[in-house]
Amino acid sequence: MAETAMPKSTAPVEKQVRGASSNEQAEAAYRRAAAANRQGRGSEAVDALREALKADPRHVSARQLLLSMLVERKQLDDASALLREGLELLPQQSAWAMALARIEVEKGQLPQAWETLQRTLPQAENNADYRGFAGALLQRLQRPKEAIPHYQSAVRLKPAESRWWLGLGLALEADGRAAEARDAFQKAQAAGNLGTEGAALVEQKLR
Repeated sequence: MAETAMPKSTAPVEKQVRGASSNEQAEAAYRRAAAANRQGRGSEAVDALREALKADPRHVSARQLLLSMLVERKQLDDASALLREGLELLPQQSAWAMALARIEVEKGQLPQAWETLQRTLPQAENNADYRGFAGALLQRLQRPKEAIPHYQSAVRLKPAESRWWLGLGLALEADGRAAEARDAFQKAQAAGNLGTEGAALVEQKLR
């Protein structure tokens, strides 16, 4: 009786099955976490999200939801670690770089925050919020000349955003470009939507 032929190797098939299983496990854990979070079961949601990321570290939605929960709970060290790990795996995620930089700013780590932002700047050239934040950070680092082009990009992309016009005006003023600064302050005032302090500052600059 002829022997039944056996496949030469099952390793590739097994690898594919394991890969699909990991993705499915991550998605199932993420869905459980999202449901638990909606129902106010935060600790259960966090555990499920960590389970999802253990199964698939590149599950963007799971990492994003866990990040928002950690920040909401003021667990900034854990949030920073989560973001750094995510950026190592998916370095093109500029939103994560900006989130990490904001945490570093909150901790007073301004040079480190700028270093973090620079890593994904090429992917965020056309992101007004990213460029505006870069300008604000450089301004706080007392580097107005470098801040100016970032603010200029931000107002080009979002011309109705008065806070970036105000930032541009302050950077131009610090760089000794008074006439251009005044023009930026006027545009900030015209755009409106400044807070009370911002509006008062613009009014003071235009006197």
